[in-house]
Amino acid sequence: MAENGDRHSLEIYLGLGLLQGLTLLSVTEAWSSAGNDRAFLAGLLTFVLIGALQVQLLWERFREAQRWRLVSGCALLLAVLVAWFVWQSSPQDSLRWSDSSGSALLFGDLVLFYILTPFIQAWDSRSGGRFDYTALYRHAWNNGLILLLAALLVGLFWLLIALWAGLFSVVGINFFAALFFNRVFAWLSCALVFAMGVRIGLQRDQVIEALHGILLAICRALLPLTVLIVLLFVACLPFIGLEPLWRTKRAAAILLALVFAHLCLLNGVFQDGRQSPGYARSLRALVEASLLALPLLAALAGYALWLRVQQYGLTPSRVLVGLLVFMALLCAVAAAGAVLRRGDVWLGGLRRSNPPIALTLAVLLVLLQTPWFSPQELSAASQFRRLLAGQVAAGQFDAGLLRFRLGEPGRRYLARLEQLVEQPGALPPEQAAPLRADLQRLQQSKHYGEWQRNRREAEATTQLQPQWLGAPPENIEGLLARLAELSDCRRAACSLLAVDLDGDGVEEVLVICGEQRYPLPLPILARDPVRGWQQIGRLKQPVAGALSGVELAERIRREGFRRVAPRYQALEVGGVRFEPNLN
Repeated sequence: MAENGDRHSLEIYLGLGLLQGLTLLSVTEAWSSAGNDRAFLAGLLTFVLIGALQVQLLWERFREAQRWRLVSGCALLLAVLVAWFVWQSSPQDSLRWSDSSGSALLFGDLVLFYILTPFIQAWDSRSGGRFDYTALYRHAWNNGLILLLAALLVGLFWLLIALWAGLFSVVGINFFAALFFNRVFAWLSCALVFAMGVRIGLQRDQVIEALHGILLAICRALLPLTVLIVLLFVACLPFIGLEPLWRTKRAAAILLALVFAHLCLLNGVFQDGRQSPGYARSLRALVEASLLALPLLAALAGYALWLRVQQYGLTPSRVLVGLLVFMALLCAVAAAGAVLRRGDVWLGGLRRSNPPIALTLAVLLVLLQTPWFSPQELSAASQFRRLLAGQVAAGQFDAGLLRFRLGEPGRRYLARLEQLVEQPGALPPEQAAPLRADLQRLQQSKHYGEWQRNRREAEATTQLQPQWLGAPPENIEGLLARLAELSDCRRAACSLLAVDLDGDGVEEVLVICGEQRYPLPLPILARDPVRGWQQIGRLKQPVAGALSGVELAERIRREGFRRVAPRYQALEVGGVRFEPNLN
């Protein structure tokens, strides 16, 4: 009977894996030509993958109708979120799939799946409306390790497949390479092997327990290190101040990384609260002191983010960082509360606070993918309000962000902006004029990079005022835009000298910038018939007697210049040119 049940279980897992593989194959085959149906395909794929994976994790306890409804509801929720994400990503937002906010939202759906699954698995452990923390802890850790083991099995499988195909290809048999390295075999085999990996992880409790023990030992060994980092950093703050932290321009990211690393290691040591941490009393006191300092670090991360938002407004990435800051502050306050609320179990308050915090994160992840609270909607509204409130100058407003990076909400606010610009008296003249010019350039741009380039060219035309040492060459269109890309020209006034350096009858432009007496080489610009003005090289200046850009320009005005032929000429042998490189 045991063997029959085991065989039946294997057939179930392989069947679910085959269903996942066929769905993956069908969706990828139809994706390029799906057009407006991509949202449906993405939702269907998510529903099948997530639903089948949860069935695999819950199969032994999948006899109750309540669990069917919970699994179906979870898979349907994630399917709707992914379908909405794809639906609102029009072809104009093709970059959104690769930007940080889009990737973070898709990763957030995986986090949502990981959070909700243990609650479904521990549904029977509820008592008085509360879940048993031990059951939640066990399922959360086991799920992660089982999925890790399944992914490792897929990786090892493909290493052997690659070895198989490569070995026969060496002797001239390419049949196996053609058989294995195609979309059909790849999707089906990955799904089937992953399903077998999940089944192995569920059946081999001793393997999961061993991995669990190793990870907990690592957490126990590393937690004192993060304790030391937190305490030393907090102790140094009164002496060094916050200015060095702000100068990094990554203060929020650094502080959040420290807070979450410390909390992850702490929860690894705490486990479900039933085990002793294995630390001496003095070390436990240091751990408690570091937990009391965590709210300060989380608050500093929030303050750093607030400063950036006040200065530049919201962007999708800042909205997501705001979510992390809120969760860090919530977890830090809960950990500090566990220290202050003494009980029979060391830090026993974590047993009460961790489940609500996890569900809070799940709710926030769902809200961020709704039309009203999406990062694109919040960012577009923030940028639009800043412009109307005068917090950003009209000439510095990034209209391309609304059109190309903020999806449908950005285009909606851009349409409102266009109406205001065209409506007489709606905006002050000093705002309307530069905005109208920017909107005209925006209509001529096909993507965000082109918009930035067009805007740089316009800014270069108005901001750069180089002085010509003599008559300029013919057709200098685009020259100012190229000069704006040179850092020296952006920092100081430049002088330009038109001179035919190669004797072909067409003048190049020598760029002379800077006020410091450094032997800096002088950029040489030449006009390419196709690409326009390009930098082709630099004119070296001797170290001895080096002149600043201002001094050199003044000497050229006063004394003029002459072209000097090279002392050592090049050699050409059979069409190959040999240039001298002298010390």
